[in-house]
Amino acid sequence: MAADSDPMASLCSSREDHASAAPFDQRDRRTAASSDPISRLRSSRGDHATPLPSAQRVTQTAATPAGSTTPTPFFLHASLGFYLLATGLGLVLRTFFVFPFEGLVFANALHAHSHTLYFGWGALGILTLSFQRLGAAPRLFLASVVGISAATFLSFLQGGYSTVSIVISSLSLLIWIGAVTLFVKHGRGQRGIDIAFLRMGMVYLVLASFGAVARVILSAFDAPALYKSLAVFSFLNNFAWFFLLSVVGLLVSRASSLGVRFDEGLLRWQLRLSWPLAWLTFPLGVPGGADGILGALGRGAAIALLVPAALGALALWRAATSAETSAARWSLRWLAFWLGLEAILAAAGGFGLAGLAVHSRHLAILYLHVLLLGVVSLGLMIAVLSSLGARLAAGMWLHNAGLVIMSLGLAMAGLPAFGFALPEGLPRLGLILAAVGGAISFSAGIVWAAGALRTRARDRTIAWAGLPADQ
Repeated sequence: MAADSDPMASLCSSREDHASAAPFDQRDRRTAASSDPISRLRSSRGDHATPLPSAQRVTQTAATPAGSTTPTPFFLHASLGFYLLATGLGLVLRTFFVFPFEGLVFANALHAHSHTLYFGWGALGILTLSFQRLGAAPRLFLASVVGISAATFLSFLQGGYSTVSIVISSLSLLIWIGAVTLFVKHGRGQRGIDIAFLRMGMVYLVLASFGAVARVILSAFDAPALYKSLAVFSFLNNFAWFFLLSVVGLLVSRASSLGVRFDEGLLRWQLRLSWPLAWLTFPLGVPGGADGILGALGRGAAIALLVPAALGALALWRAATSAETSAARWSLRWLAFWLGLEAILAAAGGFGLAGLAVHSRHLAILYLHVLLLGVVSLGLMIAVLSSLGARLAAGMWLHNAGLVIMSLGLAMAGLPAFGFALPEGLPRLGLILAAVGGAISFSAGIVWAAGALRTRARDRTIAWAGLPADQ
């Protein structure tokens, strides 16, 4: 469901603490000192939860009811696989900007890259963890998300927006309808600030689906190109907000495992102020969309969204201060930084930068990478690895270092859009930096995925030994 500007290129409190939740990147010193190899395995996995004080204002939820069987690890590993697949292709695209080569249809690869990050990584990871939070295990539904993601990657890479790709993308609408239906079914009666964020994320998933349907209807009636572009960017914008709101909810749901405390007051205000405004910003991604009444509303909303973003960044920073491990502390600090930068760039679009960005591929990609890699992917990765009991630390530094370098490179490559007199070769140097940053960020994905696989192997060894996972 992408157009020429692809997404990657163009309230209450619950205090359930569960002793089986693995603390994030934490070791039990007494167990580590044991000579028992199985104990060492359990210690390296981090199976000893440190209960949070009961006075903490933090929402923590169970992955699934105690003793239940969950398909979550399989689908989370699948989402990590899609992340590597899509970011690896993204690195190929970054390299192509610097050294064009034969054998790659750039537009096709671009669509495959963006759709796979949206569907296979973002949607699969978020939906898996969301249903885990509700204590549900819809295996068939999650398997259908895996199937549609794989089919989308192959069809777009091979034929771009061919008839097959359009049919597969249209079928994804049924997936999103199914996701909302299952969430409503399993979430009935559930309470908590995390549930509030996840619920509003589902509302934005519905809004994104309306944009996709509108695009089909407008195409059938041969509507003007501007209207069709507005429908596409309504889908993209609302889908991105489904990501952002859901990721916040998932982080709050993993608070105890992360060993952090979230300020629920700040989070409530972030949600109250952001959800009525976020859907209005979609015209700013379309050439000419910043004009007229819709454009004025979009510009005003983008500027006003600075306030809830500042509250969200402050909540993340305070949570980082409360963290029991350096990995959780620094990952949340980086997340606060990227959320703040995304809001500043979006507000700059409201002040007129959007008009430049829609005509400069590199400035548009800069914003999308800050939003979708800096905020969404980092936040989702924290939640995914926490659920799997895997380590974040090494990959976290590589990811953020790579994204900083890539952002600087894209900013340099986009400078000509401002009409500056630049030294010859500076934009190309920016493209080279962006490719180097992309390679570093991709290596972070490899480190994360390898750690998750090692954790899975240790879990299987412990299960083979016949020992309870919570001892």
